[in-house]
Amino acid sequence: MKIFLYINILLFLVSGSIFAQDLQSIQLSEEKGLRISHVLTAKYDILKLSKPLALFSFQSENRLLFSDEADIKKFNDHHFALEWDKEIHAEIEIVKHSRPGALLYLTIRNVGQDTIVLNNVVPFGQKDDHIYITGSGPWSLARTKLFRPGKGPLGVILPDNAWEMGYASYPVDENWTLAAIARRKEINQGKKRRYDTHLYPGGEVTYHIYIDRFQGSWQNGLKMMFQERYLYDLDTFDNSMFKREDLKWIRHKYTMALQFGWDHEFYDAQKGGYRVTEYLDMGKRLFGGWDVFGLWPTWPTLGIDQRNQWDLYKDLPGGLEQIKQISGKMQSEGTKFFIAYNPWDKSTRQVDPYKGMADLIRNTNANGVILDTRGSSSYELQKAADNVKTGVVMYSEGMAVPKDMPGIVSGRVHDAIFLPPPLNLNKLIKPDFTIFRVCQLSQGRLHREFAISFFNGYGIEMNIFAPGRPDWMEEEYLYWGKLVEILRENSVAFLSRNWTPIVPTIKDSIWVNKWPVQNKILYTVYSLLAEGFNGPLFEASFSADSHYVSLYHHEEIHPDTINGKTYVSAKTNSFDKSWLGTRREGNVDCIAQFPNLLQVKLKDDSLFFGASAGKKILLWAGEPSYQNKALEFLVRENRVKLRDLFDRYQGKYVLQLMGDNELLDERVLFVKPGSPQLISRVIRTKTISEKPGGMVKVNGGKYIFKVHKKESFISYPDYSAGKEVKVKSFY
Repeated sequence: MKIFLYINILLFLVSGSIFAQDLQSIQLSEEKGLRISHVLTAKYDILKLSKPLALFSFQSENRLLFSDEADIKKFNDHHFALEWDKEIHAEIEIVKHSRPGALLYLTIRNVGQDTIVLNNVVPFGQKDDHIYITGSGPWSLARTKLFRPGKGPLGVILPDNAWEMGYASYPVDENWTLAAIARRKEINQGKKRRYDTHLYPGGEVTYHIYIDRFQGSWQNGLKMMFQERYLYDLDTFDNSMFKREDLKWIRHKYTMALQFGWDHEFYDAQKGGYRVTEYLDMGKRLFGGWDVFGLWPTWPTLGIDQRNQWDLYKDLPGGLEQIKQISGKMQSEGTKFFIAYNPWDKSTRQVDPYKGMADLIRNTNANGVILDTRGSSSYELQKAADNVKTGVVMYSEGMAVPKDMPGIVSGRVHDAIFLPPPLNLNKLIKPDFTIFRVCQLSQGRLHREFAISFFNGYGIEMNIFAPGRPDWMEEEYLYWGKLVEILRENSVAFLSRNWTPIVPTIKDSIWVNKWPVQNKILYTVYSLLAEGFNGPLFEASFSADSHYVSLYHHEEIHPDTINGKTYVSAKTNSFDKSWLGTRREGNVDCIAQFPNLLQVKLKDDSLFFGASAGKKILLWAGEPSYQNKALEFLVRENRVKLRDLFDRYQGKYVLQLMGDNELLDERVLFVKPGSPQLISRVIRTKTISEKPGGMVKVNGGKYIFKVHKKESFISYPDYSAGKEVKVKSFY
């Protein structure tokens, strides 16, 4: 095999970027294959790599080929030939471009007589001494993995147009790190597959490799390429859609239902009548309610006669007037109502699709439109909805790729990706793009899908088209209710542009995402440790003006010190080891760092609490949930007797300080069962001015009250150290 590489490298000063810096040029070494040896900054500082770095690697059939293992022939400063054997050539072309960072054109050509298969083009080479991303393992729709030195690979989801993308980062020195992506661009005389390129004899494929440098943790390289450069799909990002106040409501929604028009939980054909009220009540009871309800009366009926998709809505029992009443009922109870648009409806009764959609929005007062078979929207679709009313959201069936994101604000992780990888890097591109993971009751338990959605900070779409309501449904909905309550109460954090994926952990196979905002930091934890986990997990700072609490277990967390560093502990439940590789695997935790806003003190039978900020204080006997009910208090100094409020309950008490639907602080108390409680009450007699006959005055004062306990079977108040008691004068 023989490979010729014509490499174009052009870099220039970057301004106004959060992560990128001032890389100007790269110097290649030919001492051993083709390697990067130095980088040049905009200030003409020449930085030497700690050791020369391979320019790239790729896989051909079962061979992994590196640029630093080839024989090199240099034509000029920008033209090299690399040789492994006599079947494959490659070219390099110097290009000028107006984007940040270096650009290399890598064109690989099949000059042999047989078809070859190429994949896994990875900048800096696929080696275990640095971070990289590439395809790995058996074929699947999402087989891409993140590789980190000393850790096992972690599955990741990439945008739908970047399946084959290679990514890598490599430290230049103690301050700077290089990051690069390889994007497949053009194929001639070949066939593009999701992860592979099949080149026929004479065929060629061109990759663009972009390189720049950054400072800080390795995750900043991902942020630079995904969040700053949008994987070089876009020169600039038009944020006008995301700035619209009327569309921002979808960012805080996490639970969606999609139902057929003839679903028995929507309309019971045997008993007759709509069951909307019962369905809404079920959602409230189990997980706090449906945020969005999408009605789908078209597929698979559409096409059996000349009725189009808009006609099928009109033919539902009661017609559009009834559907509008249902829409109003849902919206009055906090559930948004969506209709569906099927762009493939072209052979039935012809109606302008924009007019048909607009009329249906008007006649049902819909809040959104599900775009069937679409991974994107269009300005024409949004305009058609805007002409009817403001605030109508377009929701695509697929996940919008970076170049399409400016035109749509929400989309889904399709369930065609069965058992999705734990980390979804689409969330890193545009954190305020709303994502829902598609879940189907017909596909088995949903525990894993719920847990991974929570780990990535987004919601779920319950697609309930297929028949059947399994006996485990309620159990899984209750589990989701525990997770979605955290998502809803911390929504601002899960929209944070500064979130960091996969912070370092002591233990492998348990991962942590960090979600910081101005007044708190959340950490979502996802674990594949079947035996469970309980102990120090990740490093973080502790201070006197803040504290940590598990929002999943509702437990206070105290620092652990290991080798002079402080660590936050986490706890995940165990599960049956046989569930690994199924939709039942994995468990979560969620840790929050809050400022000390709530002041809480338990003294004898009284609870004292208050705060100087926030809108209200919630007091829970037991853990917060949609099946429990909190008592609500004003944000001030409060004193309550627990027995008066909760009778004989002893156990966990949770206090939550709430702002505008956001959790600002949480404190957890535990009253040990069997602890002594004061049940008697002081009933004061009438105050008199003269001494009654037969009585004497006892002067008040301060006394020390002590109790010497002689048995431990019965709990008594512990006054062994003495308690000062103030007694008023009495007769």
